[in-house]
Amino acid sequence: MKRSTLIAVIILLVFNIYSQETVTTKDGRKIILYDDHTWSEVQVRDARPVSDIVMEYKFKLRQGVKASSSEVQAACEMLYEGWAYTMPRPKSSQAAWGNSDKRTTWWNGYWHNSKTNAYSSITPYKGDSGAYIGDGQNRSNNWRNGGSPGMPDIYMILLSDSGGPY
Repeated sequence: MKRSTLIAVIILLVFNIYSQETVTTKDGRKIILYDDHTWSEVQVRDARPVSDIVMEYKFKLRQGVKASSSEVQAACEMLYEGWAYTMPRPKSSQAAWGNSDKRTTWWNGYWHNSKTNAYSSITPYKGDSGAYIGDGQNRSNNWRNGGSPGMPDIYMILLSDSGGPY
């Protein structure tokens, strides 16, 4: 009797702790609703070959940048998934790339995903699901003191419209 009661309690706890509901929005997106009133969008990758994605998106990358074919492929996949980078920019006239003067002020650079409205302070990386994910840190419209930021990586350059140390 006690064992069956314990099993019933465990089953009830498991279903209540992890209960969720999947809904489809009017525009066709799938959303998972959790009991704690949070939600997440289901990331669905289509069956398009990576080569098709590269052919379509490589012309949307910043031109005139030397990058390897694997870097271009990763950047095209990131762009396809909605990621773009906004370069850091000086807030004051004394600030310039390479200026180590700690009194200068800069607007932070940041990653933004236009499809999921996600932000990241680090370059997005490919997660277990195959989708690119960031750290969720929104540093847009924030500034920092302390000299120019570090040099941008190749993905920051390829996936930004303008700016940078060149």
